[in-house]
Amino acid sequence: MIKKIINDSRYEVAMIVMAVLYVLLIASEMLAVLSAQSLFYQIFDTLLWVTFVFDYSSQLYYSEDKGRYIRTNILDLIAILPFVQLAAFFRIGRIARFVKLFGILKFTRLIAVSSKLWDVLRKLMNTNGLSKILILNFVAVTVAGGVLTVVEKQSFLNSLWWSIVTMTTVGYGDIVPQTAIAKIIAILLMLIGILTFGMVTAIITRFFVDSERDTKIDELTLKIEEQHLILQRLEAKLDALSSEKKG
Repeated sequence: MIKKIINDSRYEVAMIVMAVLYVLLIASEMLAVLSAQSLFYQIFDTLLWVTFVFDYSSQLYYSEDKGRYIRTNILDLIAILPFVQLAAFFRIGRIARFVKLFGILKFTRLIAVSSKLWDVLRKLMNTNGLSKILILNFVAVTVAGGVLTVVEKQSFLNSLWWSIVTMTTVGYGDIVPQTAIAKIIAILLMLIGILTFGMVTAIITRFFVDSERDTKIDELTLKIEEQHLILQRLEAKLDALSSEKKG
């Protein structure tokens, strides 16, 4: 039952949502938006912590190579460590007040939980060369801003602002190109922006379609393995019955 739950495509989405909520919760406490002593924070923190403990424990239990799973998921392990309880156990509460140890531990947990989000972002960036497209856009915006700085005698910050606004086809109109070169650059930036948005939309769609397909393939593989085990058991029983008849 638990294995089917953790292999369900909706489970992965739910865990990503939980990771986002956990990051927001920890960040709000570090920025003094919420108090760690408040009832809301403690309840929410406990529920999310229990969820991640369940996720790590179940994934570890069903993994074929448990040692490799632990080595490759160190950050997930850090995210579920009960820092406050460990601090109390080792009597370092007073030291933590002076060296901001709890703040460091909170920041460590923030990075650990964020790793789940970075994994998704890394997969997205590797889909159909999205990272390369974004790098090319960054270069185009920077070069265009530099050229405008020279040609239009604008500050680089204003030129960069104009490049971004032009590429996104927002067009505030606060900076208007006057020279022919600047106008040509504006046309190129607008075309690049339109093409980029179309490509990024297609890539993101492809990413979710591929993720759904991979999840379904994993589910089918799991079902095939279960059927294979059932067949092996039936064959073993048939062999045992045949042996009894011969005997």
